[in-house]
Amino acid sequence: MALCKARSVLWWIEGVEKLMSRLILTLLVSFGLSACGAFNGREDALFDARYQHPISVDPQVVTLQMDVPKDKVALSLADKAAIDAFARSYKSRGHGTLTIAAPSGSPNEAAAVSIVAETRAALADAGLNGSEVGYAAYRASSANSSAPVILTYRRYVASASPCGNWSKDYAFAPNNARTPNFGCATQNNLAAIVADPADLIGPREWDPAYAPRRDEVVEKYRTGEVTEAAESGNASGSVSEVAE
Repeated sequence: MALCKARSVLWWIEGVEKLMSRLILTLLVSFGLSACGAFNGREDALFDARYQHPISVDPQVVTLQMDVPKDKVALSLADKAAIDAFARSYKSRGHGTLTIAAPSGSPNEAAAVSIVAETRAALADAGLNGSEVGYAAYRASSANSSAPVILTYRRYVASASPCGNWSKDYAFAPNNARTPNFGCATQNNLAAIVADPADLIGPREWDPAYAPRRDEVVEKYRTGEVTEAAESGNASGSVSEVAE
């Protein structure tokens, strides 16, 4: 009987020792993890590369100049190609109006007026409507017989800070802070590939709603008809028989 009690006491002591060992190990691991995630301030806690390598977005004026000699009566094929490319660039990233500026006071003023009219027609052929094109005049030298017609528009350019700062010792970082190069490549890639840097400033305006379709759907809903568009045979979900 005494032997059984002694064994029970030993088992109980061994169980307590194992429990204490597990508890101590858990506490040590917890302290280690808390040291890795030490709080180093608001910016380090956010761990966001935008604070370290912000992308700056700045306006830039894009210009196309076409010299107009006094005897020039029409746009050349090269002029028309340049205007078409300029118009496509404007539609892709331009903001505000595309301005055509003609010289005033120069010997070629009459020829420039004719070229402006052709330029306006070329821009219309490229898909620009009248509200997107503006006109202006600039004072040209009376001695400049080939004062150019100048096309301009405004776009935005994105740029990030340069990379390559390896000044910090990467082998010793006890405070778990951001490294100088953290996120630099990502920010530079974003600045290089964004379709329109103006999107980094704020969202674009919504296109106006298509009123005829909206009115049709509302009327069908009011009369209890089906509001969805009619199904087409091309929209079936059947699997292609090519692989069979």
